Amino acid sequence: MLVLLKFIAAIALLACIHIGTMAALGHGLGIKVRRISMGFGPPLFSLGVFQLRLLPIAGSVAFKDTRTEDLPDDVSADDFDDAFDHKPRAIQVLLPLAGAASLALVALLLHPGSALASIGHGFVQIVAGGLSPLGTAQGLIDGGRAFAAQQGFVPLVGMVAAKLTALNLLPLPAMNGGQALLALLQRGPHDDAPPRLQRLIEWGLWLWVALALSWLVALGFFFVQSRG
Repeated sequence: MLVLLKFIAAIALLACIHIGTMAALGHGLGIKVRRISMGFGPPLFSLGVFQLRLLPIAGSVAFKDTRTEDLPDDVSADDFDDAFDHKPRAIQVLLPLAGAASLALVALLLHPGSALASIGHGFVQIVAGGLSPLGTAQGLIDGGRAFAAQQGFVPLVGMVAAKLTALNLLPLPAMNGGQALLALLQRGPHDDAPPRLQRLIEWGLWLWVALALSWLVALGFFFVQSRG
C-alpha cells in the first residue's frame, strides 16, 4: 500500500507541474484559459477556472479555441486574439510540447545521469507493455514496484517523470506529442481538420483507448496476482 501511495503522490505532483506549466505559458502568451482540471473522474471542488477531480493521476488544460466553441454572430476581430487556434503555428506546436518539456526537466534534475536513457526506454516499454499486458507489462510493473520500494520519494519522482515524458510525447491525439503533430499537419492556422486528418485523429484516439485499456488490464492482473 505504501508503494502505491508513493506512486500516486509522484504522479499527482508531476501532473500539477505538467498542467501548471502549460496553463501558465498559455496565459503568458495571451491565450485565454477556459479550464484547468487536476485529476479525472467526478469533480470535487471548483474555483474559477480551476477544478479538482476525484482521481489525482492526470490532468488537462482547456484553452479558448474557436474551432470547438460556439461564438456569437456579432464577434469582432478582437474576440479571436486570445484564442489558441488564432495564434501562430509555432505557438500551437510548442505549447503542448512545453508540458512534456517540464516533465523532462524534472527527470533531468532528479534522475541525473540516466534520465535521457530512461525516457528513451519509456517509449519502448509503454508500447511493449501495451502489446503484452499479461507478459511484458507484468515485468515492467514489478520492476517499478521494486524501484519504489528500494528508493526514496525524490528518485521515484525522477523516474516517473521520465516515463511520463515518454508517454506524453507519443504521437497520439490525447498526448502532447500528438497535439503538436496535429498543429503541424493543419492546412492553415484556423482551418478545421481535412477529412484525412480527421480519420487520422479518430484512429489515433482508438489506439490511445486500446493502449490505456491494455495497461489497465495489466495493472489489475498484477494487483490480483500480488494479493493471491
